[in-house]
Amino acid sequence: MATELEGNVTLQRFIRLLADLNHEVVEMIRTGNMELLYAMNETVEEMYSIQHEGTEDAYTAIEEDAQIIYKNFNAMITMIRSNEQDKMDAATNDAVKKFLHNIFDANVRIVIAYGLA
Repeated sequence: MATELEGNVTLQRFIRLLADLNHEVVEMIRTGNMELLYAMNETVEEMYSIQHEGTEDAYTAIEEDAQIIYKNFNAMITMIRSNEQDKMDAATNDAVKKFLHNIFDANVRIVIAYGLA
């Protein structure tokens, strides 16, 4: 990618959001704490805002993986909202875990594309 990281505050913020999302996803997989969805929502929304408006290579080159993150997050929220029980049933739980793994995998591919891992 041809984008310079040094002095690029927006890209630095985006990379920080990638790290935040990684931690949030891992923690949610580990603990099942649904309260983390609020933080994840803020992270994903800010990532989308930065990446969607960005015209630099750093944002356009990761479009496919970014879309995987956004779409899987939205699908996960839709699945959770459609659950009619107080607790998640097995199918909802399995789907949420799959969505989280998809988000994690796309996040890692972006980090690798940026040369950070």
